[in-house]
Amino acid sequence: MGKIWRTIRTVPVLLALAFVPLIVTAKKYNIGLNGYPWYSNSETSTDLFLYWKGQALILLAFLMTACLLVSLAERKWMPEWRRLCSLEVLWLGSYLVLSVLSSLLSAYPSFAIWGSYEQWEGLFVLLAYGIFFLYVYLTVDTEWIVRLVVYGLVAGGFLMGLLGTFQFFGMDLFRGKAGQMLMNLLSENKMKFTFNFSEGWVYASLYNPNYVGSYAALLLPVLVAVALTEWKKLSRFWTMTAMVGACLMTVTLLGSHSLTGCVGVFASLLFLLVYRWRRLVFMLGWKKLMAGAVGLGAFAAAMTVFFPEQVGAGVDKLFHPKEDTHMIRQMLSTEQGLKITTAGDKDLYVRLTGEEAVPLRAADAQGREQALFFHEGGRYYTVKDHAYDYKKDGVVIAEPRFVKTVVTVNGVNYDALRVVDHQFVYEKDKTWTIVRIGNEYRVYNAFQKVDQLQEIPAVGFADCQHFGDKRGYIWSRTIPLLKDFIVTGSGPSTFTMIFPNNDYIGKTNMNYDGVTVTKPHNMYLQIWTQTGLLSLIAFLLLFAWYFVKGLRLYWNRQLVTVPEKMGMAFMTALFGYMVTGIANDSTVAVAPVFWGMLGLGMAVNRMVVKERENKNLTRISTHA
Repeated sequence: MGKIWRTIRTVPVLLALAFVPLIVTAKKYNIGLNGYPWYSNSETSTDLFLYWKGQALILLAFLMTACLLVSLAERKWMPEWRRLCSLEVLWLGSYLVLSVLSSLLSAYPSFAIWGSYEQWEGLFVLLAYGIFFLYVYLTVDTEWIVRLVVYGLVAGGFLMGLLGTFQFFGMDLFRGKAGQMLMNLLSENKMKFTFNFSEGWVYASLYNPNYVGSYAALLLPVLVAVALTEWKKLSRFWTMTAMVGACLMTVTLLGSHSLTGCVGVFASLLFLLVYRWRRLVFMLGWKKLMAGAVGLGAFAAAMTVFFPEQVGAGVDKLFHPKEDTHMIRQMLSTEQGLKITTAGDKDLYVRLTGEEAVPLRAADAQGREQALFFHEGGRYYTVKDHAYDYKKDGVVIAEPRFVKTVVTVNGVNYDALRVVDHQFVYEKDKTWTIVRIGNEYRVYNAFQKVDQLQEIPAVGFADCQHFGDKRGYIWSRTIPLLKDFIVTGSGPSTFTMIFPNNDYIGKTNMNYDGVTVTKPHNMYLQIWTQTGLLSLIAFLLLFAWYFVKGLRLYWNRQLVTVPEKMGMAFMTALFGYMVTGIANDSTVAVAPVFWGMLGLGMAVNRMVVKERENKNLTRISTHA
């Protein structure tokens, strides 16, 4: 009966690891952002990839809690509750308590507790992560349970890889009738779905190709470890499934174009080579290691030859990001007129006069009037002084242009100024419409809403905001927010609300005009801003405690048993995921696998320690 019950209580773990990431079905919801000037008037939206994953995980967390209570009734299992007094649980508890406090003190409690637009990782989902971690950490205590959970990971990785591989070859399940039916499974009114991704671009069931990279970083080391395990140790079926799954996952990763995922997998491989170098040489010999290095080199060369655009795009994101050519850095309303700060830190004050003969006037920072040329053919004004132009190597790349116009707001006509950052090379013009209401100049945005012009703090990435596919811009606007969230954060899933989405100048310069930034593209910045610096420290201590103990546990060991091999694989995979966290966010599409694997890794490490202690006791008793 004990073995049957242990198997039953492992089912929620298998579902959370293998089934939850595969859930794709529609949920129509109220956005709750249409009252903000930086968001459109849309009141509702439809989520396909995140909402129901979170709800399924919360349900499984309730089941896990019930199973723990049943296990508590078993007197034989009572000693296992001593694990709740460990430092691992202390760090986890600190992280969750601070998450609760951040939610309760949040200015956006509804979003913080339940989740929000494109970020369905509210408080209840975070608590579900914690319960999942604890459940795995407490209940996985035998080798056959470890194998059972590993089989679940292999099955999930195989199915995800299969789904992604089909997408890579233009056979996307979700674009067909079966996929449309699946996505409409819980919808009252059947909808027709279209996708922004071009055919051949892999997103699997994870919403964003970047999340495919994080998932692959977690699963590939495990799949490879299972595939390389001796036939007699694991079922032949699961070993073959892992081999095929590793190949499918590699195709899926490459098809996602996720540079972050590739960096995470490479970091895992590099860590393994450095950490296990002496043991690898001893086990495999120099010839096999050199053959493996040659194989990796050949694979990299083949990728460069057959997928030059994808490889080139990935390299450019890191080493050759798009140049910042925008000329206008900031606009503010002042008593002297509209203050325009250019790339050369020069200030130009432009004002609407209301006069038909001379509708525009301009002056420099010292109040000296600047001559404007009126180009009748183009119907725009330019500044005579070329000091305001953007130049590179003596060549003018961009110049400011101004167009007098009229804008209707709530049925009232107002004089307006269309400010144009005219690009001679590289890309299209950047345009802003500025309305004069009374003595104040305000922006008339892409949603036909009027908003104030504000100074937006920025730190770093001044001349490389395109770094990492525009992550430089998002990080530069996120870093100034950190000082406000030391003890508690703004609340889970509330980054959209605290990020300066009213940065109309910066967003237009990044071609983000009309786009709502909902995530920082960095898991550590995400945790800091949403649940506070202290919660980030607790999270890092939790992982560091596990990682350092793992380093000591597997250092220069032969890794003979299944728990030892899987423990090493889990540590490698989790390291890769933490690396992807530098440029990817935590998301309910992937994070459950991370938290489950972290709990599993700690449980396996505990088993390995106990197994070695028993062996040492046996040796001592034998010698005695």
